[in-house]
Amino acid sequence: MLDEERPSFQRAISPGEGAQPQRTDPHQADAQQTDRREQRSEQGSEQQSKERSETRSERRSEAQLAVTVYGFATTGKLFVEHCSTRNVSHSGCCIHLRTLPQADTALALRLLRWGLSAKAAAQLLYQVVWVQKDEDGWLVGASSLGPADLYSLAFPGTP
Repeated sequence: MLDEERPSFQRAISPGEGAQPQRTDPHQADAQQTDRREQRSEQGSEQQSKERSETRSERRSEAQLAVTVYGFATTGKLFVEHCSTRNVSHSGCCIHLRTLPQADTALALRLLRWGLSAKAAAQLLYQVVWVQKDEDGWLVGASSLGPADLYSLAFPGTP
């Protein structure tokens, strides 16, 4: 029989041979999903940051005020972090955090005096508006949710 006349058969794959289903650790899968979410967030935030700076109508001060921030991290756990502002205005502020806060959630901020957060100090509520990856943490843009603001506390008597 010539090779041309031979019927062609596919070789059967025996058990244990061929592609095996990949088993993934659920914690690893969550971390990968979070990484992808952060990458998408970073790309969008850079463009939003540029648009915000072009449309900003309110005066901002580059004041670096020490604050204590209370909020919820993307892990769902409450965090408390001492950090500083990058800038402040009457309607919002930009802060640098090491913890990634949940998007669109409230943050409570207390102004630190001499490195201490006084229990009697005013607690101000802000809402996370945008988050951008920074060298060693996150830049967070926050909008004031109340009549009191960091700008008025830092610069009393200013309009």
